[in-house]
Amino acid sequence: MTNPKLLWSEEFNEAVPSPTVWGRDLGDGTEKGIPGWGNNELQVYTEGNAFVTADGILELEAKRVTDGSAGIAYYGPAEWTSARLVTKGNVLFQYGEIVIRAKVPAGVGIWPAFWMLGEKIDEQGWPLAGEIDIMEWVGREPLEALGTLHGPGYFGDHGCGGKLVAETAFSDDWHEFGIRWKPDEISWQVDGKTYFTATPQNVSPNQWVYNQPYSMLLNMAVGGNLGGPLAADFPESVKLLVQWIRVYEFEGYGQVIQL
Repeated sequence: MTNPKLLWSEEFNEAVPSPTVWGRDLGDGTEKGIPGWGNNELQVYTEGNAFVTADGILELEAKRVTDGSAGIAYYGPAEWTSARLVTKGNVLFQYGEIVIRAKVPAGVGIWPAFWMLGEKIDEQGWPLAGEIDIMEWVGREPLEALGTLHGPGYFGDHGCGGKLVAETAFSDDWHEFGIRWKPDEISWQVDGKTYFTATPQNVSPNQWVYNQPYSMLLNMAVGGNLGGPLAADFPESVKLLVQWIRVYEFEGYGQVIQL
């Protein structure tokens, strides 16, 4: 079997995530009308919580704040800062195999994610524009990797998805989380093992909204509806580590749109 064609990659060779690829979502969502980013999350996103190390590892840091320097969140003085990177306005993707090599942090209450939103999110809103969660992981369920679709009629707790249950905590080592995406089908993998596949039949009679371009998002939330309460011994700082993100052609499909 020949190796798949590499269409795009982010190897994090610059000291900061490239501004020609990555924008930043900032604040706690209040300015966008979704305080707590719609999930009762505790963090305020800042410019300074995402950086690249000398050996080419992207770090997204969630950090406890006690001096009031992070400003006011929807619940009062912000207690946590973190980072959310987005390719919206810079790069869009449609179909292909999309893979991230990452190491998630331990800690009951942490909620890192690598996901996608439909190109028309500003016009159509959520969930009509569609959301593809390539990887979600929460510290309170350390053995479970989650992959989910959110669309019209199936979103939030009723999203269409699956999970892979491992024998050891995902935070113990590096893993490759990905999707293989073509018209009318998306499958989810961890380290090359497929654990869930969705087609229009899975969301019927609701609409399948995934045959269109999407942007990428990479973030680390603290607490929230899925992350859950923070453990009493939750660390003062935790980091999501990312070695690379790569997009390959899959069964002849795959498009990268530079804006």
